Amino acid sequence: MIAKKNRLYLITGIICFLGIIWLGFLHYFHAAVTLCPVKNLTGYPCPSCGSSRAIDAFLHGNIWEAILINPLGIISLFLLASIICLILVDLITKRDYYFRVYNAAEEFLKKNKLISVLLIILLIANWIWNIKKGL
Repeated sequence: MIAKKNRLYLITGIICFLGIIWLGFLHYFHAAVTLCPVKNLTGYPCPSCGSSRAIDAFLHGNIWEAILINPLGIISLFLLASIICLILVDLITKRDYYFRVYNAAEEFLKKNKLISVLLIILLIANWIWNIKKGL
């Protein structure tokens, strides 16, 4: 259990750190670069293509523009901020709130298959929308 917890914190921490670095790079250098392997290999956007630009638009107060670019970007931003806050609280208080929240969310989705299916359908719909709008 401790190994699983440590692995979760390490992997999530690295992903969050790299995400912040990437968002900072895009924000300060206004780079129009894509690292999406799906788009680079196929020419078609993945479901999360445009998320970085959506986050940048959201942080500049352009909420509607962010939604139109990719609503997953806003969701990703709130998840990123929440995860970072929970990990910091855990580091400061020596607790495991993030680990418990993660496990509870995982169990909830396992027990509520319909919600999992609906989330997958929304993800696919977003992907189709990304392709249709030529993202």
